[in-house]
Amino acid sequence: MEKIERSLIDESKSTNEKLKVMGVAFIIGLLFNYFFIWNTIGISAVIYNGFIIAGAIWYLYPQIDLKKRISFIFLIPIILLSIAYSIYTNEILRLINTIVIPLLMASYIITIRYEHIKDIKFSFIEKVLVRIVPASFVNIPKFFVFTKKMITSEKNSKVSEVHKNIFKGLIVALPLLLIIVGLLSSADMVFEYYIDNMGKKLDLFSVIGHSMVVIITTLYMFGFLWSFQYKKELNTEKKSIQKNAIWEPVTIITIIFLISIVYLLFTIIQISYLYGGGSDLLPGGLSHAAYARKGFFELIVVTLINFSIVLSSMTFSKKDNKNVNKIANGAYSLLILFTFNMLASASYKMMVYENKFGFTRLRLFVQVFMILLAILLVIIFLGIWIKKMPILKLAIIATITIYVGINFVNVDKVIAKNNIERYKNRNVIDMDYLESLSYDATEEIGELMKIGDGNIKIRTIKYINRTVDEVDKSYNQWYEYNYYKHKILAVYKK
Repeated sequence: MEKIERSLIDESKSTNEKLKVMGVAFIIGLLFNYFFIWNTIGISAVIYNGFIIAGAIWYLYPQIDLKKRISFIFLIPIILLSIAYSIYTNEILRLINTIVIPLLMASYIITIRYEHIKDIKFSFIEKVLVRIVPASFVNIPKFFVFTKKMITSEKNSKVSEVHKNIFKGLIVALPLLLIIVGLLSSADMVFEYYIDNMGKKLDLFSVIGHSMVVIITTLYMFGFLWSFQYKKELNTEKKSIQKNAIWEPVTIITIIFLISIVYLLFTIIQISYLYGGGSDLLPGGLSHAAYARKGFFELIVVTLINFSIVLSSMTFSKKDNKNVNKIANGAYSLLILFTFNMLASASYKMMVYENKFGFTRLRLFVQVFMILLAILLVIIFLGIWIKKMPILKLAIIATITIYVGINFVNVDKVIAKNNIERYKNRNVIDMDYLESLSYDATEEIGELMKIGDGNIKIRTIKYINRTVDEVDKSYNQWYEYNYYKHKILAVYKK
């Protein structure tokens, strides 16, 4: 039934509407090839992502609502993350952004396209994922179907006949041209010289490769954009939750109570040995630093397990008995309080670990992740007692905010600065790790030329010269502009 409805919608669309989406998809394909193949991403990300958004709006107008408040949850991060490409060079965040930005784009277009989507629910996440993969690929064959119909239509029958004759002429002419060019090259050495030079400049394999990139990108973007022609969106979230709400609250309360006993014992030990710093009391001759270092990632895993228990219990437990529900809410709250202690313990362990062994990306990212977990815990805690609170919506907003924030903190500069400060105090530094950081940290690392000892100064000078040479060779297109790359050349290039 749904296939028939969509076929009728396809048939009802005019040739101009089909050409419009084909044209937008083709330009996106050209821009992708021009900006990103064998080039680094810079200000090109702003232009490319901006064109996709503008093209989608132009193509779908007036079937969209640009004033929907919920859409700005996704539009603002798209703009900011695109701008981040033209400022920072942290390769890990740039790689993650290539996944996050398409998800945000799909979310934004869905919210402005479909009137009934006024909130973020679990079904919304499903729609975004379906839109990016299966829905887009399903519509790709329609590009060829529409093209064939446009060529073979009665209105274009005469033009189509001319095109066929031209195509026949090209097939016959190509082998003749190859033979004639070969003979003329043998007959005239100067002619042969120019033909050889043209062949070197025009790399056949390169042309084929770039053409394939344009074609693949065009087809995918056509499928993605055309999928928004259909108004029908399935919304089965309520039904699925009602069917699966089969957990008994008493069972969940029992589980949480038993777990909480273990967590209480753990909390007492943490207060005695970790927060109190009682290194003289530690068993087995453990130092305070060694005690703090061990078990950090295990605590994060336990925190995530607690998250899963609370969220799944809130979603799938029966809510028939009000008194039992209040007890269950109390149990959830207790588990969250113990989870806060897990996070505090993990955070403290990480601080001690960083103080002892220095800063790295992983350690800094994990600290940020713990801040996010703490915020999510607060949201869930409030959601337990405030029934109308949109937990998922607030969680997504918090996650996006933290993620966008970490993109603009300049993680590598923070790492370099703290490790250099540690070097000043302890005369210990890992130059191999510092040199592996992105160009965002180069200027900070350059400070070692002023404060480092002889070997550190020499190594820093070599690093700066090598970095300037790398940036100078790879940074040669206007659309590759990046603030920190530009700054390196401005400050250090002689």
